[in-house]
Amino acid sequence: MSLRPELVAVVDALVAAHPSEASLDAIGEAIGVRAVSTDEIELLFAALEARGVRIVGPEGGGGEERLRRVVTSARELAATHGRRATIAEIASHAGLTELEVRHALALARVMQR
Repeated sequence: MSLRPELVAVVDALVAAHPSEASLDAIGEAIGVRAVSTDEIELLFAALEARGVRIVGPEGGGGEERLRRVVTSARELAATHGRRATIAEIASHAGLTELEVRHALALARVMQR
């Protein structure tokens, strides 16, 4: 799977604006309201890192609690629908915004390192 052209443009804009380090907030703002799957978020992060951009998360702010809600919702939705849930579905189920879901997924990726 490769990034769609509109997401390649997001990566290009992020690298131009944040050549060495991009926050999850900046990434979320750059993605905006585009429909983006969790796989595409992974690809976007990989593309940023391949271009030397370090991804950083915010300190505090309940990120771990939001991550727990996102993971719980994603698992429940997958069991119910038999497929991976979309960002919008997870957000609705978890009572979060799509941006908060994206941040939680990015936090999970940062924590896995």
